Amino acid sequence: MAGLACVAALGSLFSGAPRAVAASTTAGSSGGDDVPRPGEDDRDRYRIIHLQDAINEILHGRTLGRMNVALRVMSARTGRVYYGRRADVLMDPASNQKVLATAAALMRLGTDWRYRTEVTGPAPDDDGVIHGSLHLRGNGDPTLRSGDLDEIAAHLRARGVARVDGSVLADPRPLGYEGAAAGEGETSDVKAPLLIDRGLMIVRVRPGATPGSPAVVYTDHRRTADDAAGPGIVVRNQAVTRPSGRTKLGVRIEAAGGALRVNVTGKIAVGAAGVAFRRRVPHPSLHAAIALRSALIGAGIAVRGAPGLGPTVAAEAPLDVHQSPPLAVVMRRINKDSDNEQAERVLQTVGAEVYGAPATTEKGLSVLRAVVGSLGLRPSSYVSQNGSGLGHNNRITANAMADLLRALYFDPRIGPEILQSLSVGGVAWTNNNRFRGSLAARRVRAKTGTLNGKSCLSGLVGDGGDLIVFSMLMQGTRSRANLAAVRASQVAAVNAMMRFVREGTGERIDAPVPLGDERMASADIESGGDNDESGEEGEAEREPFMKLSPSEDPVDALLRHERGAGGTGAGGAPGRAPVTPPSVSPTAPTSSAASPPRSSQRAGR
Repeated sequence: MAGLACVAALGSLFSGAPRAVAASTTAGSSGGDDVPRPGEDDRDRYRIIHLQDAINEILHGRTLGRMNVALRVMSARTGRVYYGRRADVLMDPASNQKVLATAAALMRLGTDWRYRTEVTGPAPDDDGVIHGSLHLRGNGDPTLRSGDLDEIAAHLRARGVARVDGSVLADPRPLGYEGAAAGEGETSDVKAPLLIDRGLMIVRVRPGATPGSPAVVYTDHRRTADDAAGPGIVVRNQAVTRPSGRTKLGVRIEAAGGALRVNVTGKIAVGAAGVAFRRRVPHPSLHAAIALRSALIGAGIAVRGAPGLGPTVAAEAPLDVHQSPPLAVVMRRINKDSDNEQAERVLQTVGAEVYGAPATTEKGLSVLRAVVGSLGLRPSSYVSQNGSGLGHNNRITANAMADLLRALYFDPRIGPEILQSLSVGGVAWTNNNRFRGSLAARRVRAKTGTLNGKSCLSGLVGDGGDLIVFSMLMQGTRSRANLAAVRASQVAAVNAMMRFVREGTGERIDAPVPLGDERMASADIESGGDNDESGEEGEAEREPFMKLSPSEDPVDALLRHERGAGGTGAGGAPGRAPVTPPSVSPTAPTSSAASPPRSSQRAGR
């Protein structure tokens, strides 16, 4: 771990051996708003003044001059503050909050920890018949996809299972918890412990063959066109095909008598492109049972009963177990793509692992406060209300955010994983476009944050042994165009920091720091919204039937086609655990009995 060399992905980004951690300093107000000019005998006087003047010009310019800005810029190695502005004022961190949540989860659970989803039931007889029902149960895996259930079904078929005489039942309680179920559905504070495809279902609608004929409706879990109204899913299709004109459709999913009812209304023109709708499912556990039953039938296993809900039978052993990618991989999607749903679930998960099920946000926040406190943050320097940064109730100071990133940089337990999870400017993810072609491209790792009226960017920039930690928390964006200008100004400030680093090697750069490209900055979108439903008009389908990559679910496939990307949406390799009964210890502070041995795979270090 010497020098945290594993943080040096992409060139020499953040390489070099850190020395002792020195306390950061804060002083009066001259060169920067909160930081004095360096003394005449300061060997870095020229480049510090150069940096301060550049940031001053940016902050007092046309875009940021009318905004509420909190900023801190300091050396990662010494803690020396180069620039500060209102750095002790509590500000909304937006998605910078995800850094706190993922740090808490990694510190308590460890990088190798995995979510676990089990299928239990009676052992099959010699003819491959399971005399009874199968039960599906999990502990909140936010990465679970219907493609993973296909793998479970294929694995059971390969073991000789040919028929299930009972039903497929989902247990709405988390693994290891034998109390009453909290109730089906999703709330902000309590997440369903069993959820597939981010809790979304894709409904596809295409025109019929002739005017006046019913529209054709498909759901995720059909295996043939006639299976769209199979057990567990009822399609009420009131959409009709019109001779011409604009397509106008409505799609709604509701619970009805132990099934999910898909209501489709409206009109679609003959010859029009098919339309796909993402809709949130009101009963996530029931949705999972429906999907597993469909997967079993698709694998050639007959299932007599309908899908439903029911408690696991304690005496029955797991027939198959699916494990998520390691937590270190899961959190990269959270921070690189700014995935809101996964951030909330990971925070609740660590709360349940430490304090016991059921998982709640408040339990997760208790763990978060303990972890960030151990990393040096004062309780008065932040207010945490959730793990994603959604809403407008979280607060943190720029000083605290920068101090946290610096503490993580020096922490050998989770620091390398946290820094690896931040998006790389000009390369991919939420910083892909805004830094492209800039001085800091490929040399900045940062967490973005965007809410209505808010824009934040916090991270580290540098090369070799010279590294700067920064936090920019801004409020007062007024429009999408203004947001692009704010992001461009943030890029300019980070470029000024990178120029400071370059000047430390003896290079003198007198040219002014250009503002970032507003057009490119506006192209960066945090994909946390991918967990939301599609709009009222849906999305046009790119192909009649999109080809799925291995283990890819329909939601990920649709998102991949929308983006024109070639890879799958889930990222990371899931694991298959040995099929043994779990022994969950809900009060264990640092690991879970549901996690695999330490020798299990760890992707992408």
